[in-house]
Amino acid sequence: MKESNKSPIKRILTWLTKQTVLWSGLIIGIPVLLAALWIGILIWVWDTPEINKDFQDPANADLARDEKGALLAEAITHQFRRRLNDQGGWAPNDLVIFFDRNAACAAGVKGEPGGIWYVTTEIFEVFADRTARIGGSSQDDPRLTNAAKKFNYDPRRWGISWLGGADSQHEYELGFEDLDEYVKDLRAGNAVSNVRPDDLAALLTELGGQNGALDKIYSRLNDAAQVPPDERRHRVYSAICAAAVSADTLAVIRSAYGPDFEPDAVVALDEAIQDLYRVSQLYPPIVLNGADDSLWLVNHARNIAAMMSATFDPILDSARSLPGGEVAR
Repeated sequence: MKESNKSPIKRILTWLTKQTVLWSGLIIGIPVLLAALWIGILIWVWDTPEINKDFQDPANADLARDEKGALLAEAITHQFRRRLNDQGGWAPNDLVIFFDRNAACAAGVKGEPGGIWYVTTEIFEVFADRTARIGGSSQDDPRLTNAAKKFNYDPRRWGISWLGGADSQHEYELGFEDLDEYVKDLRAGNAVSNVRPDDLAALLTELGGQNGALDKIYSRLNDAAQVPPDERRHRVYSAICAAAVSADTLAVIRSAYGPDFEPDAVVALDEAIQDLYRVSQLYPPIVLNGADDSLWLVNHARNIAAMMSATFDPILDSARSLPGGEVAR
C-alpha cells in the first residue's frame, strides 16, 4: 500500500517502527562498538613478557667466557629493556594511561613492588658486584656500578629530564648506555667477565633463597587474600612479570654454565625454568579469589604462589651443588 493511501494512524505506526529499529540499532550497536574498541586497546597495551629462545640455546655452553658474561647481562635486563622501549616507554604507559596492570608489572602500584623493576634490580646488583672483576680485591667495573645505581632510581618518578625534572625513564636509559658499553667491550675483549661457580650460586640464592627477590613477591602473593581486590590484582600481575625476569636469568645460567652443575642440578634448573616461564604467560584479565573447594572460581594468587614456591627448592639445590653454594638458604 502506498504511503499516501495509508490512514494517519498507520503512517504514525510506520514512523514509530522505523524510529524503534533505529534506536534499537544504536542502543545495541554503540556498546558493541565501544566494547570492540576497548578490547583492541587492551590487546595493544597488554604487556606480555616474551620468551627469548636464544637464552635457552644449548650452544651457549660453547661460547667464550666473555660471550657468556655478555649474554647473562642481557638476560637479566631483557624484560626491563623491553618494557622500557615498548608501547610509548616506561613513564607514559605506566603512570598516565589507566591500565594499572602494566604499572603493577613494571613500576609497581601503591607500594607494591613492580615485578620487572624489582627483580631486575635485585639480581643486577649481585651481577655487577661479583662478576666483572678478577679476584676478591679488584675493583668492580665502574660502568656496571653506575648502571646498578641508575636502575635503582625510583620507578614511579616522572618528569621532563631536559628541564631538570626527575624522570625514571631517563635514568634507566642512562643506565643502559653504561651496560651496553660494558657488553660491547666485553664482546670485543676489552672488559672483564669472571663468572665463577660461587658467583652463580650467589645469583641463584638471590633468586630463590629466603628473603631473595622472588621470596618478597611470593610472600605478598601468599597474603593476597587479606588485601582488597585491587591490591590482590596488582600482586598477581607483579608476580607474573617477576617470573619472566627470573626465568630469563635461569635460562642463561642453565644453557651457558650448565657444565658447572651436577646432572641432578641441571634437571632441577630445567624444572624451575619451565615452571617460571609457565607463570610468565598467565594473564587473567580478572583476578579471582575463589575458595579452596570452589568448582567455578579459581584463586589466581594462591595458584601462582604455589607454582612459584615449587621452584625455590630446585633453584637452591642447584646453588648448593656449586662450590661456595653450601650457604644457600
